[in-house]
Amino acid sequence: MLAHVARFYHPTTVEEACSLLAAKDHKNVALAGGTHLAVVEDSGIEGLVDLKGLKLTHQRRENGRITIGAMNPVEDLKTSTLLSGPGGNLLRLSAAAIGSTPLRHAITVGGNLVAAFPWSDLPPALLALDTEVVLRRGKEERVLPIGKLYETRPTDVIKADELVTEIRVSEFATSTGTAFQKVARTKNDYALITVAVRLTLKDGLISEARVALNGLTRRPCRITSVETFLTGKKCDKDIFREAAKKAGDGIELTSDFRASREYREEVLPVYIRRCLEEAAANVSK
Repeated sequence: MLAHVARFYHPTTVEEACSLLAAKDHKNVALAGGTHLAVVEDSGIEGLVDLKGLKLTHQRRENGRITIGAMNPVEDLKTSTLLSGPGGNLLRLSAAAIGSTPLRHAITVGGNLVAAFPWSDLPPALLALDTEVVLRRGKEERVLPIGKLYETRPTDVIKADELVTEIRVSEFATSTGTAFQKVARTKNDYALITVAVRLTLKDGLISEARVALNGLTRRPCRITSVETFLTGKKCDKDIFREAAKKAGDGIELTSDFRASREYREEVLPVYIRRCLEEAAANVSK
């Protein structure tokens, strides 16, 4: 509960927002869509810094990649006409999987990325696409591969006076296929398992594989054991079935009231295999 919030700020520049977040005399936090703060229990928060005035809702194609502002509601990704090809399709599918229409209009790209709840749907897709995350600290900028945010927790990597301002997603050629699947008890429920896959082929063989998860681990992650196994092999159902058996290698599965660890362990290889087959079928589409 935000029981002690007494200040509300409306900055119009990133520099102003970062300055407010750097305040020493009281604790301010960023407010994007607000869905993350609804479940925060931090009685030390005294000020909210509303990011809506920062004009971070851009989507543009430049230098062979798509740049997406952190304040884009995820509904704007779902309905985007700019997002196309293997990467764009994966982003639109993962955005469409998020909750209900009212929630998609509230949840922002940056918020879903930073909050990184087990049920957040964008992080696996962003991991599969080797997304770059742009962080601003006033005028100072740094760019991180998204995997760095999830080695621990995003809040351990992002400084208190730093903001995620945009993400950069490479555009992939028709030799790449992507797929996304979410397992939940209902369409609008939190995910039990979220899987995102990207396969890039060269001379008929898999030259690059990305398999990313959320929902059944403490934080979004890639399954490097599966990726390594697939590299250099043909797109073949038997290969995919064998790869899926390695899905639990090196990761710690969680258990909660929605599903036990044993259930997740049992069904994970099934969805890995299905996603791999779907991604392979989507090459050149």
